[in-house]
Amino acid sequence: MSDIVKFKLTNGDVFGIFRQTLERYPSSFLTKLISNEQNSTFHSRDADNAFLIDEDPMIFSSLLTYYRCGVLTILHDDLRQAVIDKYMLPHVHSPPPTSSRDLPKYDEPLYIHISFEHASSTSAQTRPSPSQIPALHGCPFPLTHTNSFRSKDPVEIANYLSCNGYSMEQIDLNTRSILMKRKN
Repeated sequence: MSDIVKFKLTNGDVFGIFRQTLERYPSSFLTKLISNEQNSTFHSRDADNAFLIDEDPMIFSSLLTYYRCGVLTILHDDLRQAVIDKYMLPHVHSPPPTSSRDLPKYDEPLYIHISFEHASSTSAQTRPSPSQIPALHGCPFPLTHTNSFRSKDPVEIANYLSCNGYSMEQIDLNTRSILMKRKN
């Protein structure tokens, strides 16, 4: 039995997470799925022994962030509740919403650009850097030595910023770069 559990989404993306991280929530769907791995009628696996899951990659990434950090970064209430119900998630917390009037107008940058670090990267970067964005201080996503967010899609960073006083201004679906604007 491997320490890393792999999930392959129907679009071909593969995600991995430590077994003990999943086991923090024994009543959740993914934990029940891996605990029944001997029962092949309970699930499907591919040739590499990854569990096959039909889910949107951004939703699944947010789901694994919940297992790792205890924060579900899905903003839309109906979608959020559907994910909580589908995956039987207990104790779901959101990043605390920040009222725009609570934001220090001169400390927060007006615009934030979020993109992948480089074309073949799986890490998101922001401009200005995260240290210059107070809304990202205390963010549950780990930073690399290059000040990018390790294994994070720009949409996950945008979701977090949306809960902390920013709105999406522009998105380029081809490059997955996002321009966020501080709410006034």
